[in-house]
Parts: sequence; structure tokens; C-alpha cells
Amino acid sequence: MINNKTAILILAALPFYLNDFNNIFIKHELLWLTIDYGAKIIPLAFLFYLLKTNTLCSKDLGLVNMPLKRLILWTLGITIFGLCLDEPGFTLWSKLLPSMRLGSIPIGADSPLYMLDMTLGLALVAIAEEVIFRGLAFTTLKERGYSIPKIFLLSAVIFGLIHWSQGPVAIIATAVTGSGLMICMYCTRSIYPTIIAHYVINYLSFSGKAAQFWGL
Repeated sequence: MINNKTAILILAALPFYLNDFNNIFIKHELLWLTIDYGAKIIPLAFLFYLLKTNTLCSKDLGLVNMPLKRLILWTLGITIFGLCLDEPGFTLWSKLLPSMRLGSIPIGADSPLYMLDMTLGLALVAIAEEVIFRGLAFTTLKERGYSIPKIFLLSAVIFGLIHWSQGPVAIIATAVTGSGLMICMYCTRSIYPTIIAHYVINYLSFSGKAAQFWGL
């Protein structure tokens, strides 16, 4: 039985690092989608199995209910804050760092799979990444005795590096945005607002609406 949270975090996060090879080598849309979704579903299934066997509890993953009013306020606040960090952050770092992109998502706006990926796909990304890189990461690092600043820094690095195939700009920009979302986890111990915020941020970014809003 796995009961070491550090080992659990490593096992749950590993598919996200391996999945970036998918961006580099897989160009067939349906195959890419299958691998990408599998890299999210398998870690989630693993974690929810650990919940079912009482190896983990809901609180360990940040699955903590909030009063409706507080949920709405935090969701709005962290979404706006994240939007202010994300697209402007990508623009800023792209001026300071080389792109060095190794791969990309093969599903474009003209693909019949585009809307599926923009809805179900991005929802899956938001749920999986918040459960693992906010909820579980916060619990694991806190139980290891790290200070709050170190938790923010380490979780940001862990999260940023899962975007390694997209180059240093994406690594740093997503690390900063992820650290911003961690504020919510730290203050509320819940990832429900950040799941919604993560989805909205990604949707507006991938659809190009965020860039249009900022005039970038």
C-alpha cells in the first residue's frame, strides 16, 4: 500500500512530464487526444482509488467544500487575478527569453475535434492539474515541513516544468500563474475555485480571446 504522500505526488505527476513527448512526436489528432486524455485520467483514477481505500482523504487533494458565497467570491477573484498573470505573462517572458518550443498541440481551430478539446479536454486539464499540482502538492509539501514561501516556489516549479516541451517562456509563465492559483489553495484549502479559474484562463487563452482583450 502506498502511504507516502511524496511518492504519491511523484507517481501522479509523472504522466504529465511524459505527456509532453506526445506534443513532440504525435501529429495524428485522435492519437494525440487519446494519449493526452489518458495522461490526465490515469493519475486521477489512481488518486481516487487511494481515496476509496482511505490512503488519502478529500482534504489531502483540496476537495474541501466552501459556502456558496465564499466559493463565488474566491472563484471570481482568483480567475481575474489569474487572467492578469497569464496572457500578459506569456507576452512579457516571450520578449525576454527564446521560444525554444519543441512541440505543439496538433489540434487546430479547423479540426473536428477542436470543440471537444476546448470543452471536455480543458475541463479535464483543469481538474487533474488542480487536484495534483495545487491540492496534493500543497498538502505534501506542507507535511514535509516546508515554509509557505518554499511551498509556493516549489509547487510553481513542479507545475511549470510539466510544460517543458513548450519552452522556457511557457515554463516560467505557467509557473507564475500556478503560484497565483496556489494563493487560493493556501487561503481556502480548497481547489474548487481554482478548477473553475484554471478552465476559464485556459479557454480564453487557447481561444485567443485573452490576447484580444489585452490587445496582444
